[in-house]
Amino acid sequence: MNLSALSLQLEGAIPPLDTWDPPYCGEIDILIKADGTWHYHGTPITRLRLVKLFAKVLIKEHDEYFLKTPAEKVKISVEDAPFLIVNWYLSQTEQGDVICCIDNLERTFLLNQSHPLLLRESNQQLLPYLQLHHGLTAKINRTTYYQWAEIAKQV
Repeated sequence: MNLSALSLQLEGAIPPLDTWDPPYCGEIDILIKADGTWHYHGTPITRLRLVKLFAKVLIKEHDEYFLKTPAEKVKISVEDAPFLIVNWYLSQTEQGDVICCIDNLERTFLLNQSHPLLLRESNQQLLPYLQLHHGLTAKINRTTYYQWAEIAKQV
């Protein structure tokens, strides 16, 4: 499979949040905790389909997070990164093997120039994050980090 085709297939349709200019409508009591769980008024949102819907319209602008639709823009809170990379696999393409990262919402992203690995300081440690679209990031979970470290030792 071609790398570009694989990338398009995995990401699906991402709304053009950067082109929408809705009015700011204030804050809503939604918090994305550091463990990737979404909470509304302190209660976990357990319906994955609802969280996935919110995640599709999540954007980061000037270090703040918003749910943005063509009609309105509301601010929410995020403790760390809004998503976690919880698994991964290698996929063969015409250009060679690529790492496919799976987040806590069951979405897959290629580790590539569009989604590079970043190191950010958190609690006085440098931790790995995957850069996503619209300024968002996904923190690499401990299991994935150690699996990658083991592979790197072998190379």
